[in-house]
Amino acid sequence: MAKHQARNFRFKFLLAMLIGILIGGLCSFAYYHFEIVPRKQQEVEKIRQKYEAELVVQRAQAQRYKNAAKKDNSQETAYQKEVSTTEGKTFEQQLENKGFVGSALIIKNGQIILNKGFGYADANQGRKNGPQTLFQIGSIQKGLTAALLMKLVEQGKVKLSDPVGKYLSGIRTGNQVTLRMMLDMRSGFRLSTLQNQVLSDDGIVRWSIENMQYYPQEYSYQPVNFALLAGVIEKVSGKSYNELVQKEIINKIGLYNTGFMPGLLKEPNRAISYTGSGEKAVYTNPYTQSEVGYNRELGTGNIYATTGDLFKMLNGIDQGQVFKKSNLAKLRDRGDGQYTAGVYNYDTYTMSQGVVGAQAATTAIDNSGKNAVVLMSNNILQGMVLHNYAQPFLETIMKTN
Repeated sequence: MAKHQARNFRFKFLLAMLIGILIGGLCSFAYYHFEIVPRKQQEVEKIRQKYEAELVVQRAQAQRYKNAAKKDNSQETAYQKEVSTTEGKTFEQQLENKGFVGSALIIKNGQIILNKGFGYADANQGRKNGPQTLFQIGSIQKGLTAALLMKLVEQGKVKLSDPVGKYLSGIRTGNQVTLRMMLDMRSGFRLSTLQNQVLSDDGIVRWSIENMQYYPQEYSYQPVNFALLAGVIEKVSGKSYNELVQKEIINKIGLYNTGFMPGLLKEPNRAISYTGSGEKAVYTNPYTQSEVGYNRELGTGNIYATTGDLFKMLNGIDQGQVFKKSNLAKLRDRGDGQYTAGVYNYDTYTMSQGVVGAQAATTAIDNSGKNAVVLMSNNILQGMVLHNYAQPFLETIMKTN
């Protein structure tokens, strides 16, 4: 009897040990599979995203050097040279009276009447703003994204009436919201928070979808629309957004003073951003944009240029150098100053504006491209009101032609 009980005890003890080992093994496996592996995958994915983002930056910087090397000096002279005519003096004086800091390009009847800088590009170095100073164009870039999409429409690869869900998955209202609605900021899409880490283009699109909120499908200016449109463009074309801007816009129009962030940080002619004040320039508080600050601006605001290049790129789009001019009205289907496809569309002219990295830019260009006002500023508080200068300037020019 005692021997039987001893054998039974040993059996139960061994069984308990085996069960314990099995449970321990399962727990270890579960911990490794559900905790360690995902953590390692997240770390690997984070490294991959960072690498892809840096690769895009390196390629963009290399292309910028190639663009500068191809510069046609005779073609660029007009936009690089300081000009202040008798007609331009009136506008120059008004800008000086307002304490404007930045660069201004004003064109009347196809002739440059003002092309000069105001204040400092780099106060510490004593370097002043001028026609060759480089600024970020901010949200004006959305007009370029719209142009790339219209090029795909011409090629029969997309339709503006297509639902975004046809190209991007995970959007709750993806079968209701069209590409047209996104171009006109009428999708109802908003981000619940700002992207806080450096991501690849695909990562930015996926992150945006995962952090999206859904509101009524009425006008609301939300940059996420154009980040998602950049994602659509990349998916349909099979090329990166930067590649397409280079091929379809920079190369075709001949832009030699345009690049992608963070290339601006290495440019000798770049404008340093200052917070300033509403009345006078204050150069004691320079602003430095974070890496994630420009990384998250896919398709919405990570390009820089001179005033001359900014005019050339927008007018080039308007005059049919990227897609057929006859399709411009199809792309911009709203008037009366309403926002559509990256611009505020009026009957006889368009306006665009952008603010990013404590810099600002505003353009007002008539439909012929012969009359234009381009203002770019590195004083953010003054830059917020540039449209109040550009619009009346252009209307004055058009009336006196």
